[in-house]
Amino acid sequence: MSDQDEKSVAAFQYLVRILEEAIRAGADSVGLERESRGLSVVKYTGNSGLADGPVPKELEEALVGEIIDRSGLADSGRGEIRLNLAGKDYRVIVDERNSFGESAFSLLLKRSKKSRN
Repeated sequence: MSDQDEKSVAAFQYLVRILEEAIRAGADSVGLERESRGLSVVKYTGNSGLADGPVPKELEEALVGEIIDRSGLADSGRGEIRLNLAGKDYRVIVDERNSFGESAFSLLLKRSKKSRN
């Protein structure tokens, strides 16, 4: 496996982990925002957000690439990733926006209707 493939796998695993942590914390969405210390993760519940700290520097670029590739953001500013998170099927609605010249992402967590049983 190439170094790029390993980073891609690690970035995807990191994405799944932060989304599952957000679900367990009762969050509705996750934000990825560029701050002075790097790309930060923020869990949102309603109108309040809880910063979760920065993404490891070595994963930042690969994480952004995974989000763009898996959600289809290369074609538009909005996309979707279907994932099984914490044992349930979710649609993760991804919005990309420009924040001071850098990409920022909002990942809205929507439980798939078929898994509501």
